[in-house]
Amino acid sequence: MQETLRGFSRGMYANWLWHRPLQLLVDAGEGLQIALGSNVFSPSTLAITHGHSDHVLGLPGLIAARKFGKGAVDKPLTIVFPEGSVGVQAAREWLGRAYAGVVFPLNWIAAVPGTAVPIGKNKQLEAITVRHTANEAALGYRVVETRKRLKAEFASLPQSEIEAAARQGTRDDLLEDVQHVVFAHSGDAMPIDPALVTNADLLVHDATFLNEPDRREPIHATTEEALDVAKRAGVKTLVLYHLSIRYDRATAIPTLRAQVASSGFAGECWLLDEDTWLPLR
Repeated sequence: MQETLRGFSRGMYANWLWHRPLQLLVDAGEGLQIALGSNVFSPSTLAITHGHSDHVLGLPGLIAARKFGKGAVDKPLTIVFPEGSVGVQAAREWLGRAYAGVVFPLNWIAAVPGTAVPIGKNKQLEAITVRHTANEAALGYRVVETRKRLKAEFASLPQSEIEAAARQGTRDDLLEDVQHVVFAHSGDAMPIDPALVTNADLLVHDATFLNEPDRREPIHATTEEALDVAKRAGVKTLVLYHLSIRYDRATAIPTLRAQVASSGFAGECWLLDEDTWLPLR
């Protein structure tokens, strides 16, 4: 897991995630640029889920480190954010005042559900609908890869017949495009629609509460709800994040492991707790 992802999650303090192979950051909580260190120039895209302070206060530091550090200071950074986000707009205005006259290679994209941004070969970052607070626009994100597979009429044929059909036409005549979710992130949110992440390779999902009675407002998911989304979607790997600091970890982790064991979710499961990756099986 650590070879693919780096991150930090402590609700109300700082949240961010870096997917190394995709060169993708999700959110920009405080301490981001320090944690990335010499890798601060690696991300090409930053997807901000919403403008709450624990998700955007690291943005000025990230931008400054890329502009004034030693490295690829002219490498463009695409920043995707929810259209109408109050917090992101405040961060943009601060950057404009603090660095007046400094040109940053930034590409800001105000997104709504369905907005798609190219991200690597045959992949695109898509904004998805989530439910969080009423006063701050929020989005989740998924990365969808276009893949090829045999058309249904050829899939059950013996290999010899498939090869014969290919010789009579072209390889593309036998294939069709399919969309596969390689990565998804709910941001801070209630449980997302499993249909948005069907068969996803990796899902990062809000898991603020251990049980529903602990939730006073419908703005964050429970661990059991996140597991249910992953189970219904057939997700391969689930990362739970944003577990509330109200829970003593010595009792919360065994509870989480018991929930995973009884959930019916068959995939790999982790908890990102601050900067620690805890396997839950």
